Amino acid sequence: MQKKKHEKISYLCAECGDTFPKWFGQCPSCKSWNSLSESRFENTENFEKTTPVKTQIQSVSAIPTGLSQFDTILGGGILPGAVILIGGEPGIGKSTLLLEIMRNINAVYVTGEESLAQVKSRATRLGLKDGIDLIQGNSISAILHYIREKKANVVLLDSIQTTFTDNRTGFAGSPTQIREVTQKILEFAKEHQVAFIIAGHITKDGQIAGPKLLEHAVDTVIYFEQNPTTRYRFLRAVKNRFGATGDVAIFEMTASGFKEVKNADSLLPVQEIGGIGSCLFPQLEGTRVLPLEIQVLVTPTGFANGRRIGENIELSRIHLIAAILEKFCALKLSQCDIFVRVNGGTQLVEPAGDLALLASMASSYLEKPLAKSRAIAGQVSLTGEIRTPGALDERRRALKQWKILNAVWGGFKNGENTLSTEIFVTHLERELKFL
Repeated sequence: MQKKKHEKISYLCAECGDTFPKWFGQCPSCKSWNSLSESRFENTENFEKTTPVKTQIQSVSAIPTGLSQFDTILGGGILPGAVILIGGEPGIGKSTLLLEIMRNINAVYVTGEESLAQVKSRATRLGLKDGIDLIQGNSISAILHYIREKKANVVLLDSIQTTFTDNRTGFAGSPTQIREVTQKILEFAKEHQVAFIIAGHITKDGQIAGPKLLEHAVDTVIYFEQNPTTRYRFLRAVKNRFGATGDVAIFEMTASGFKEVKNADSLLPVQEIGGIGSCLFPQLEGTRVLPLEIQVLVTPTGFANGRRIGENIELSRIHLIAAILEKFCALKLSQCDIFVRVNGGTQLVEPAGDLALLASMASSYLEKPLAKSRAIAGQVSLTGEIRTPGALDERRRALKQWKILNAVWGGFKNGENTLSTEIFVTHLERELKFL
């Protein structure tokens, strides 16, 4: 293809988003192979007509969405000029969440995937009022023109992968198009103080599709998560310029839309958790504490080496705790199969969950029950020490709300201020009382 006058050619990496003046078989930045694609654009920039950026600072107030947990993640609501990206698997509820936001605020809903009739039908099922502002389109220029004419304050775009610009080559959803569309949205949002909430597809690896520039450029990145065995949805902030990273909002999917779950203990019967191989662990998620039930089944193996199978937990963590128990407590776990399940809708990721996992594993092996109405948390050292977890005040407040009577905090128990550094046998005998 012959290059036009005033046209520039660059090569964009689909993995890291960097551009280069010539093609390489391997990206010089991220070392990915065959990830560079040609990108053509017009060189229309006129430096003589550019104007300086305004530096006047105006006070702004957040727009509440009516979803209190979602507002908490966003730092009190939707700030003017903010660009928020929400990613999740197909069918998890991204479009439903965008419509729920329109229940309490005036916004423009831009659909690029569905027809207006489909979106209207879902809005009617959710009980939204008539007269909501819906448009269907894929051209970012036409969308921004409509928003400018309507003088909208909040725009809901579903989705970024279906939007394109005529200034770049490539199909909608390609790294080149996503990068250019994102840049146009950012410039428009900051200049006109219009907030954008954008839905994004994810790849098979669980990452938002497109170049990493998409996540780097926006203000907030939120992932939709779900446990296939439950009806709950979790919104987790992995990047947040307005609030704490790691904060979680919990919703229940119903026939009439999303219902907020304000009390985390409703996810599990926390006071009934206990018994052989069962333990309650209060996991810190951002500024919120969620209850998790760790269930472990240890049985003699019929193979030369025991199997390790986990659900909502990394397999390497099961291997590690089993090795520690075998060394310091003389439990022959190498001759056993170990099955671990973490209930509560989210994964066991916090290091403070090591002691709860250890207690459940030892309880199942020894067939000795753990007490109910008790939570266990603590970090497990490779040298045989049990260390105190962080955020004790937050965990204590959560357990008090859940009416949990007793807790073991690693080296601390029931508010004691002395750190226990005994090896596991002594610690388990004295504090867990089941060896």
